[in-house]
Amino acid sequence: MAGPYGGVKKPTINTSKSSDRRLASARQPAKFLHSSTVTNPQNVKKLIPTGNQKPVPNDMTVKREGGGKQWTDDSLLEWDPKHFRLFVGNLGTDANDALLISAFGKYESLSKVKVPIDKKSGKNKGYGFVAFSSSDDYLRAFREMNGKYVGQHPVQLKRAEAEIKPAKRKNKGRT
Repeated sequence: MAGPYGGVKKPTINTSKSSDRRLASARQPAKFLHSSTVTNPQNVKKLIPTGNQKPVPNDMTVKREGGGKQWTDDSLLEWDPKHFRLFVGNLGTDANDALLISAFGKYESLSKVKVPIDKKSGKNKGYGFVAFSSSDDYLRAFREMNGKYVGQHPVQLKRAEAEIKPAKRKNKGRT
């Protein structure tokens, strides 16, 4: 009886201690996907953007600078400054807000998620943010999720460091 290799000797797996990622690439990360880990579906429903989010005041913005450039970022006003935020790095190309909601939805105090999208390419930028209203959930999420697969990649978590300091917007063109 011919085996699955048609009478050819079964290939051997290299068991050396080298960290060749090509050897591990045959493993599917499907068992690490968090699409089925949501334990509180009410959190998912309240976090999915429905267009009724808190409106950003027209006269307020957040000034940012980096790399010798300065700009304003109104989206930072949507985050509650009292909540605890995590930076979620190393996201795959399949990542979006819904994927982060499903991955972190098991934490009761999850309050907001965001995966920034590049305006030119329409793809995500490879990172995202999650916020928690409880410090206990924030620390638990950091311990439990750091290095776990979310989508196609294992994520790297860090404390989000951006300070949100609202400032009055300068009106251009008014006299």
